[in-house]
Amino acid sequence: MAQQDSQESPQGPQSVPARYARFGAFLADLERAELYQNSRRVKVQAKLFQALELLLRRAGDVVTREEVRCHLWPDTFLTNLDANVNTTMNKLRQVLGDSPENPIYIETIPRRGYSFLAAVQFSNNPSEAALGTPYKELPTVAEVGGPGALWSSERFHVFARVVSLLFGGMILGALLTFVWFFSQGRYHRASTGASTSMSLAQYESYSLAGLACENQLNPRL
Repeated sequence: MAQQDSQESPQGPQSVPARYARFGAFLADLERAELYQNSRRVKVQAKLFQALELLLRRAGDVVTREEVRCHLWPDTFLTNLDANVNTTMNKLRQVLGDSPENPIYIETIPRRGYSFLAAVQFSNNPSEAALGTPYKELPTVAEVGGPGALWSSERFHVFARVVSLLFGGMILGALLTFVWFFSQGRYHRASTGASTSMSLAQYESYSLAGLACENQLNPRL
């Protein structure tokens, strides 16, 4: 009973002289309040990170709801303590991809509080805090501009889409040009035919007029 009381008494987070905390596929930068998963930054609210830090520093122990309240809202009186604490822990589980039914990281201890299940390794060097998959530093500016990044899968798909759009535009332009020349040819042929018909009609009219004049001049004919 004495040991249980000592665990449930509000003792606050244990002081661990380390900046990084590694657990599973996650790495927490306790100094900058940042969380990474497989070397990618994970967006997490300040209160959620504070709750995570409390659980990490007390990994394996039972952290009571009162301890969570005192750590997150030390100067605020909460009329509905359970609702606020539950909401915070549920949101933190969502960030970690955890569930209360089958917990991997955060286990609910009925009528007591919470316990962090995963093993945690603290270090001042992110490369040394390696449990499971080694932590990889985020790519630098030089790496982002390198040939490998240039032909990454995402950029390749974008390049392919641009090429297909350009090719489609060229085909459409060629079709429109062909239709324009075809219509112009038909119009030109129609105009030429009309002009020829008009010329023949005029020629026949002129011929008939000439014959009429000749008949008038030579009535004997």
